[in-house]
Amino acid sequence: MHEEELRTWFDHRLGWTLLVERDRVRLLKVPEDPGRFPDPSIPTARQCTLYCTVLAVLVDCGQQTVITELADRVTALTTASSSIRRFDATTTRERRDLVAAIRRLTEDGVLLPTRDAGITADHEQAYVTGGGNALYDIDHRTAAFAIACPVPPSLAEGPDTLLYVQGGDLADHGPTDGELRQAVMRRLVDHPVVYGEDLPVAQRAYLAEHRDELVADLRLSLDTRVEVRADGVAIVDQDFSDLEFPAASAASVAALALADLLAGEANVTTGTSFMVRDDRLLGLADLVAARISRVVAKIEGRPVDAATTLRYALPVLVQFGLVDPHDDGVRVRAAAARYRDPTGRGARVQGEALLLFGPEQAGTGTKSGTPSTVRPSKTEDLYGDGID
Repeated sequence: MHEEELRTWFDHRLGWTLLVERDRVRLLKVPEDPGRFPDPSIPTARQCTLYCTVLAVLVDCGQQTVITELADRVTALTTASSSIRRFDATTTRERRDLVAAIRRLTEDGVLLPTRDAGITADHEQAYVTGGGNALYDIDHRTAAFAIACPVPPSLAEGPDTLLYVQGGDLADHGPTDGELRQAVMRRLVDHPVVYGEDLPVAQRAYLAEHRDELVADLRLSLDTRVEVRADGVAIVDQDFSDLEFPAASAASVAALALADLLAGEANVTTGTSFMVRDDRLLGLADLVAARISRVVAKIEGRPVDAATTLRYALPVLVQFGLVDPHDDGVRVRAAAARYRDPTGRGARVQGEALLLFGPEQAGTGTKSGTPSTVRPSKTEDLYGDGID
C-alpha cells in the first residue's frame, strides 16, 4: 500500500534503495562513515571474507547444501584467487571462522537449517572439532540481495570504493547540496549520536545552516524524538533502534555502571567532552567490578575484575558514542550524561541480578528484572550545554 512512498522517502532522504518483492523487503543500506561506532558483535575480517566467499559459491549450489560442500567450494575458489588467502579446512580456526560466517548467513535468511536450532548448533560444533556436518536449505533470491554496495564487487578497485555513494568529481567540485543533505541524514538516522565536531567540514557547515529543517523533517516523517544540543543531534527513541542499551547482559550492566562513573568525572573545567586517563579508568573499572561482582559471577565467561570490566564494557560505550578510545585513556563524550544516575546514589542491584538506577522503593523504579535507559533530568538531557 505504501511501497512507492517508502521507496521515495529512502531514496530522496538517504540515498538508499528499497527493494520490495512479494515475500521480502530489502533495504540496500550504505553506511555513512562505516566503523565510526563499531559493533562488538561484528565478525572478524576473515569471517567477513568467508561470508562473501560463501555467497559467491552458493550460486553453483542446488537447493540444499552442507558445510563440507561449502568448505570444498570455498577452498577451490580461494585457491584459484591470488587476492584471497586460501581457505584451509584442516585447521580448527579456519573451520570455526567458516561456521561463524555460515551462522551469520542463517541469521540473514540466506541459509535455512533443516533441523532445529539446537541440533544444528551441535552439528556445526562437531564440524569445527573435525567430525560433523549440517544441512541447510538455500534461499538463492535472498542471497542475491545479501550484499548492499553501490559499486558491484567485481568492478570495485578496493574495499573503500565499494561504498562510494557521492556523484560527480569531488576533487574539482565537491559534494552537492543534495549529497550533503543525504550524508548528514544518514548519520542522523543511523548513528546513536551525531557530534558536530566529528563531521567533515562541508557536512558540519550544512548541518549548522539547515539543522532546524533536518530535525523538523525527522520529527515529522519518522514520528520520533530528536534532541538538539550545542554538541550535536541525536534521535532518542528506544523503539527506533534494534540495539538496546542497557541490555540484559553482564557486559551491558558493567557498561552502564561505568558510564555513570565516567559521567561523574566531569566538572566545571572539563566541559562536555573530556579525557579520563588509563590509571583513573582502571580505578573506576575496579569500582564497577566490586559492585557488580555481588550479582554477576562472570562477564563472557571471565571472572569479574577491573581488566575484564574494561575489556567488555568499553566497546559497548564506544558503540553508542559515549566514549572514544585514545592511546592513554578514553575521551568521554557529552552524551554520556544521559546515563548518569539522577538520584546521585550511583548504581545499585535490584530484581533479577540486574544493575539499575532509580529509587529502590517498590513501585517507583524500573520494572523488576527489566533494564531501561536512564532518563536524566532536563538540565542533564543528553548534552551538558543548553538547548540551542
